[in-house]
Amino acid sequence: MRQQVNLYQPIFRKQKKVFSAVAMLQITGFFIVVLSGIYFYGGLKIKPFRDELDRSNTQFEKLTGQIEVISRNLSTQSGSRIIASELQRATDELERINMIRTALASGAIGNSQGFSGYLEALAESHVNGAWLTAINISEGGKQLTINGVSIDPELVPVYIKRLSEAPVFDNSNFNTVELKRSGTEPDRVLFVVATGE
Repeated sequence: MRQQVNLYQPIFRKQKKVFSAVAMLQITGFFIVVLSGIYFYGGLKIKPFRDELDRSNTQFEKLTGQIEVISRNLSTQSGSRIIASELQRATDELERINMIRTALASGAIGNSQGFSGYLEALAESHVNGAWLTAINISEGGKQLTINGVSIDPELVPVYIKRLSEAPVFDNSNFNTVELKRSGTEPDRVLFVVATGE
């Protein structure tokens, strides 16, 4: 039986060096030179863009300053224009209110007390056997039309007399009185009493 024994240990064998220190320095130097060249080349290519950016930034700052000055001037001018406009609007509104107040006080547009006095007088002048179906008050109380129904035609003059005694109707003349029999109920009389000039 034969056996072979290798007396050379791997640590004693001469190992081959892939990169020596000098080769590593040469490769590192090469990359430094190449990367520096790329950096400087890129810097030269970008320089016009940087110059343009600097010019744009300078122009932007100048325009921003001008906008601030103009907006300050406009705010003071528009503020005074707004105040003048509001003052004119308020003056016009006050003038309209005074015109309305004067017209109401003079009675030119009709009754300034409202119509409750008329309605109260109509209620107080009630006659049993007669009732109202429609009331029309127009022209500020100058024109009054009363429609009603009565069971007896003789009750209508009594009702008109009571209305004319009410203080609210002192200046009113009941110029129109119409009576007619109801078409659907013959025992009832329809009447219309109206004032007017």
